[in-house]
Amino acid sequence: MQVSGIHPPGQTPEALDVAILVPGDNIAKIIGKAGSGLKQIREASGCKINVQAAGADRTATRRIDLIGQPVNIGHASGCMLATAFQGQPSVEVIVLIPDKCIGSVIGRGGENLKRVRETAGIHIQVERDPVLNPMTGEQERMLTVTGEPTMCGNGLGIALGNSGNACLPGLPASGGLPAGTPACAQQPPEVHSMGDDPDAVQIHLVIPGRLTGAIVGKQGSTIQQLAAQAGCKLAVSTRTSSADRRVICVGAPTCVVAAQQLVHNAALQACDTAGLDKELLNTVTAIFWIPKESSGAIIGKAGSTLGHIREQSMVKVQFGKEEARQMRPCTIMGSLQNVIHAEGLIINILIEDRIKQGPAKRPPVIQDTSDDSKRVRMGEFVDEQTKLLVPAKRAGAVIGKQGSGLGRIREECGVKVDMLQQSQAPYWPEDRILTLQGPLANRAAAVGAVLQMAFQGIENECVLKMLVSKADAGAIIGKSGSMLKQLRESTGISTQVEKEEVAGERLVHSQGAFLPVTAVARMIMDVLARSH
Repeated sequence: MQVSGIHPPGQTPEALDVAILVPGDNIAKIIGKAGSGLKQIREASGCKINVQAAGADRTATRRIDLIGQPVNIGHASGCMLATAFQGQPSVEVIVLIPDKCIGSVIGRGGENLKRVRETAGIHIQVERDPVLNPMTGEQERMLTVTGEPTMCGNGLGIALGNSGNACLPGLPASGGLPAGTPACAQQPPEVHSMGDDPDAVQIHLVIPGRLTGAIVGKQGSTIQQLAAQAGCKLAVSTRTSSADRRVICVGAPTCVVAAQQLVHNAALQACDTAGLDKELLNTVTAIFWIPKESSGAIIGKAGSTLGHIREQSMVKVQFGKEEARQMRPCTIMGSLQNVIHAEGLIINILIEDRIKQGPAKRPPVIQDTSDDSKRVRMGEFVDEQTKLLVPAKRAGAVIGKQGSGLGRIREECGVKVDMLQQSQAPYWPEDRILTLQGPLANRAAAVGAVLQMAFQGIENECVLKMLVSKADAGAIIGKSGSMLKQLRESTGISTQVEKEEVAGERLVHSQGAFLPVTAVARMIMDVLARSH
């Protein structure tokens, strides 16, 4: 339903009523336990949300009505679709909008639909004939929206923002919120759900709005490829009155670091294509969303910890007071590498704070973001193995007192872990061989934990040594060294593969700061998983 009319200047126009049809099997994911999911989306977006009651067939498609301003509907629908279709790179959904808005949604000669396609990387198909809303008797038009779930919501918000100019007098031309919009509707629309992985982080990398199309790609192809390479979720924020946009990165810390490197490289290439000065990207801004319960640990007494982060990484840091999804924003400005260094310091603090607060409420097996398989038991992956070399002089830090360190890796990462005695691998006199068995994502998390323990206090001198078979070495190198080049461009550090075999294996090694090194490890493991 849409109530139109003339609104005095400064007053909020009447809201739009937009419906999305969702398969019954996916409704429970949106609603959440005791309605917690719906409540979270309502609070974050400022939208009123009504879910059609279930009929006799609980698997039948149900209608979810979103009532609010265009930007709020865009945020709410993006959150809802990302939750309902978690793990799916692309979806096709049916959206119903008031018939009187359709002309503005399409735009003259389809220009608005084209703008949405180029900006959000999604496709919107408009049905020719209107349909009747059985509840209100009003005419609606059916849209088929195809693309990455979150981007479908963002694109819908952009399209409706344009329609709002025609249908809702008083709405700003930018599609943003007009003066007088309730405070609950002004919450940051970009903050996404974190899912159920307590190790996941959310960082927003700010990019010039003019580069958005190049980052997203045709129908979202580029950003989907970047997400696959990094092993985390990526989305672009809804357009606002600001000239900048945000690339939203959600996932394991190492993957999010790799994602920022990939996005930054893509932005540099886009500058060449667009004829823009690359100096625009010399200084970057990243917003690290911190769980509010850990805010004190990041700030420190009288801001001492923030001061330490500034000094160590040579960046500007500002900690915001506002909250969204139980998180607070920490804005970091500087060169990309310095920003990533600061993020690494923050991640270390978060890990220490979680340990102080007690055992992490993490699942026994971490869901693999590189594919959409369900969580599985350890015994099903005994053949999946990663073999590392740990400096002998640092092996004790990994083993821990009476094996407590290895036990912690087993418990927290859900892997089988073994450290061989030096006598069992005499061909590596300065190192100890450590093997990890389990699902890909669990092994990736375990590699990060091993490096964290081994190089604690000297994170900028982290060394990755991985033993692989001859065939795996070829996959890591790639045709004419293409994969090694991609690793270097994505993480900013070099990776070498030794030519000589030792006991039938070849050594892959990389050195640098903790986060880029762990990003290299994750990318190598992803490459090997795809090649097997």
